[in-house]
Amino acid sequence: MPRVKINMPEEFLFTMEHPVRFSDLDYAKHLNSVAMVHILHEARLQFLASLGLTEANIFGLGMVVTDMAVDYRSQSFAKDVLVIEVGVSRFNKYGCDICFQITNSALDRVVCNAKQGVVFFDFDKHKIAAVPLAFKSLVGESDE
Repeated sequence: MPRVKINMPEEFLFTMEHPVRFSDLDYAKHLNSVAMVHILHEARLQFLASLGLTEANIFGLGMVVTDMAVDYRSQSFAKDVLVIEVGVSRFNKYGCDICFQITNSALDRVVCNAKQGVVFFDFDKHKIAAVPLAFKSLVGESDE
């Protein structure tokens, strides 16, 4: 079976650091894949916060994760500091991909590339909604 291919954005809009905790490790004492999902969730929330937004209120709409892919490239261990870069790509009518490049700062090695497909959601109407133009503008996406 072919490996997952993640198309990374041309530029990243947000960067944060995350120290690998002992609770993030698995039985082999390296970063657990489940912990990575939590780290990606936190990075998405902090990215939105850096824009003055929350998952529950992006210009009146919510954001829902519809799919996720992680392409692991190297191991990481307790006390490593991960640098997480976040960008946005592949817009469609209802959503986009939020992309992540996670690097081990001490080794300057990519730990993984990941993406979360998201859609915008009107929780009052219980329906997906078109991407707010204000969000596109905020992240530098044009409608051309």
